[in-house]
Amino acid sequence: MKHCAVIGNPIAHSLSPKIHQHFAKAHQISLQYQTILATSDTFSEEVADFFEQQGLGMNVTLPFKQQAFELADRVTPRAELAQSVNTLSLINGRLVGDTTDGAGFITDLDRLKAPYKNANIIILGAGGAARSLIPPLLQHGAQIRLVNRTRANADRLIERFAAVGDIHYFEPNFRPHLVINTLPQNGSACLQSLTLGQLPQVTFYDISYGERAAEFLNFVKQQGAKFCFDGWGMLVEQAALSFALWHQVQPNTDALISAYPGSLK
Repeated sequence: MKHCAVIGNPIAHSLSPKIHQHFAKAHQISLQYQTILATSDTFSEEVADFFEQQGLGMNVTLPFKQQAFELADRVTPRAELAQSVNTLSLINGRLVGDTTDGAGFITDLDRLKAPYKNANIIILGAGGAARSLIPPLLQHGAQIRLVNRTRANADRLIERFAAVGDIHYFEPNFRPHLVINTLPQNGSACLQSLTLGQLPQVTFYDISYGERAAEFLNFVKQQGAKFCFDGWGMLVEQAALSFALWHQVQPNTDALISAYPGSLK
């Protein structure tokens, strides 16, 4: 029996256990996957306790991805660039942090045939979620413009990633191919302040899924947008990459993405 977990706060809603059990069943792997509720004060202790009890790997969700980055003994280059960790492993006695968020996101964009290579992209929000997505987009030649209620937070991200590629604050004459909403709420209000041109030609992607993405996606559909997607595929793809790191097998994600969360058993 292998032992994995996801840690966060809140955590009861997490679909990670069902997703990883789905992959494990497909590959005949005996897996126990638990949820761990932590606070900022107990996070380090919970991580240590899990790995001391022969834990194989741990997923990290909000609000602990930066804390996991700081806790890790070593991080991968992509985690270093994003300064974010969503996957922890114990390798030769050392806690190793990685992030599969950006790679999972790119994989889902490929599945959707959404424009991102050398594309004009607007990102709504400048928090941890945006920080994980920006590096791979810039590495694929995207021109990114940030929009955020607090300009100073956006400016910090722009300064951090300026050496990686073309990233600036939104300019009124910027015409996007892709708009990504990373805001947990008020994404539509943020969007209303922009002049984007012909919405039917723009792809919209909310990194949340289900009801949490509905408000933003319904709003852009009402404005005439035709290409609108939520982040269910990203969630599954980043989970598959974590699963592969721990079990040395890459699961097929097609059936699970098609099933959508409501039919997860």
